[in-house]
Amino acid sequence: MDKSTRTWQFISFALAVALIAALIGLHRRSTAYRPVTGALPTVTSTANFEHLVLSPNARRALERYLL
Repeated sequence: MDKSTRTWQFISFALAVALIAALIGLHRRSTAYRPVTGALPTVTSTANFEHLVLSPNARRALERYLL
């Protein structure tokens, strides 16, 4: 191979490496700031349970079991 072919191969390889590095960087950035969806709050004690009661039926059931 002559010198110009070898130079273009090196340039192509350098651009491919730069493209892969940029794509990996974008992927890391997009996953770092992605909010967690579908996660429910956990209850560690009965004092925190009142915040999770959303309906009157659920409140009645809670009062029934606390008696």
